[in-house]
Amino acid sequence: MQNKIIDLIEPDNGCEGFMPGEEPKVTLVLEDGRRIRVYDRLAYEKGWDTGSEISDEEIAEFSAE
Repeated sequence: MQNKIIDLIEPDNGCEGFMPGEEPKVTLVLEDGRRIRVYDRLAYEKGWDTGSEISDEEIAEFSAE
């Protein structure tokens, strides 16, 4: 099943930034209300942004939590 992404929430780490070795994650907010955390790099590579779609299979495979 395809799921529409209605929002993308990026973390605000302020002036501290990320810890060494920490890979940034984003939260994809889906049309059905689910929130899926994935690695930021992966979301960029896959083109997952507001208005795009992600399948249940991709969620199961790439969810960072």
